[in-house]
Amino acid sequence: MRAVGGYLAHVRMPARQAASLLAALADRVPNAPQLLLLLAEFAYFSLTVPHFADPFTVYQTLEGGVVVGLLALGQTVVMLSGGGGIDLSANGTLALSGMALGVLNIALGLNIWLAVAGALLTGVALGAVNGFLTCAIRIPPFIGTLATALAYSSVALQLNDARPFPDGTQPAWPHAYPSAFLTIGNGNAQDVPWLHGLPAVAGQPIPFQLLFVYAPAALVVGLTLSRTVAGRYLYAVGSNARAATLVAIRGWRVRFWCYVAAGLFAGLAAVVETAASASSRPDLGTAVNLEVILMVVVGGVSPRGGRGTVGGVVVGTLMVLFLWNGLGWYSPL
Repeated sequence: MRAVGGYLAHVRMPARQAASLLAALADRVPNAPQLLLLLAEFAYFSLTVPHFADPFTVYQTLEGGVVVGLLALGQTVVMLSGGGGIDLSANGTLALSGMALGVLNIALGLNIWLAVAGALLTGVALGAVNGFLTCAIRIPPFIGTLATALAYSSVALQLNDARPFPDGTQPAWPHAYPSAFLTIGNGNAQDVPWLHGLPAVAGQPIPFQLLFVYAPAALVVGLTLSRTVAGRYLYAVGSNARAATLVAIRGWRVRFWCYVAAGLFAGLAAVVETAASASSRPDLGTAVNLEVILMVVVGGVSPRGGRGTVGGVVVGTLMVLFLWNGLGWYSPL
């Protein structure tokens, strides 16, 4: 018995040391658990799935993940605000913003960059509707945003009789978006004249939307949350809205602007997806909501609010993207 007890004690010591090492790593390295899981996942699929780690496969995965990554940034802000905050209308906002771009540029002939601005403003307006319903009228976010998801998707389907833009049945309309606009979704950073000398990574160019859309968006959100008064207010409201009220922070106002921000990111995602597919589809993103929420929660954001970082969400997004790729699944877009 003593021998068995000694053996068990001998086994427990390395386990405790490993636990202590992981705890120390988590304290020193932000998002260490998510990073370790990401590395383990990538290593596993690299060994079990042919061509999983090929540079071109990784390039395609990152390029195709920008749209859901932008939606995850918007969902992050909403969930951090607490109060059961969640945005289930991301798919409807995505579809309706893309269709608004098509109406403005293809049907009405507006300049493409003004149409892009119109798509972004559409996303902002739809996010404001969500904020009004959940923060002013006090409809529970799950119910309110689920209702607007159905409403936005229905309007998107009605704008052109469930047909996309460009529409081949309308000979008087343009049959394609301008090529300069399509670069946003299909181009590479090296296509920009002053970036011709930018080196390739493992022989692959850098996707335009990754470097010039997603990376700046994630950086802005991360700095806003960690370095500004608005970010401190958001974490305060998410952690304890009642205590935040005692120091004159209006929780309903903070949460309202979180929904507006989520709408803006959905509008931006619609612009990128429209440019990538060269088409505004009324059924865009019909199954994207749960995947986006998964990215945010896996990235360490608490569903109760007040805890989580943008860095963790970026890692969580990569984890889900590589999981889709490793299992042979396709993006829900």
